[in-house]
Amino acid sequence: MLFSIITAAKNSEKTIHKTIESVKNQRNVRVEHIVKDAISDDNTIKIAKSYNPDVKVISKCDRGVYDGMNQGFEHATGDIVAFLNSDDQYAHCDILSEIEKEFSNSNCDLVYGNIKIINSNGRIIRHWKTGNVDASNFKSKQIPHPALFIRRSTLEKLKPTFDPNLKISSDLKQQLLLFNNLRVQGAYYPHTTTLMLHGGESTNSMNAYITGWIESRKSYNDVFKNGGTIFVIKKVLRKTLQFSRK
Repeated sequence: MLFSIITAAKNSEKTIHKTIESVKNQRNVRVEHIVKDAISDDNTIKIAKSYNPDVKVISKCDRGVYDGMNQGFEHATGDIVAFLNSDDQYAHCDILSEIEKEFSNSNCDLVYGNIKIINSNGRIIRHWKTGNVDASNFKSKQIPHPALFIRRSTLEKLKPTFDPNLKISSDLKQQLLLFNNLRVQGAYYPHTTTLMLHGGESTNSMNAYITGWIESRKSYNDVFKNGGTIFVIKKVLRKTLQFSRK
């Protein structure tokens, strides 16, 4: 089984070394790491190559992170695909081998786990415990996309892989389509797969949160025609409760 890990990057020289290392250091598994770079004008590519000379770099302009992910997916040859942000990292060096076991032990289309959101000092500020998800309860939940691993044959059924017209919530729309239109079968890996740095595209300002809520409502309504407002209210309440428990 071959994994394709796709990282969309632009001017990520301060963080990408951790991303590259965490993929390179995965044990007992076959991996291709694709970095889709949006023509960075810093040392992103030089650093990526210095930490892993075998990383596959695609340098091309894009319309944003989701368009970059789509472009990276075009070059993926692996059986299993995952999208790891350029400031995120896998929790330990056996994550992919454990995910491979989950695929081998179940006839599933995708495997998903939990993430920990950390600040620049490495302090955990949120533990996102996904829990079991299926088409019947996905209408009130979302899987953190850095903890999602999908068969390439399943992703190829979505055209496009991500909606490039959305800036923040295209991963949500993708999951809504996967669970409710394609009726995929998922397996929950009840452990932390990924450390996600707070302050990315979806968490760097109040405007980003508001944009995310607006796009989440639109994504939900695109799939179900209505109910997006209630979905967003539940999403915000659930996140607020998670933070309040810290």
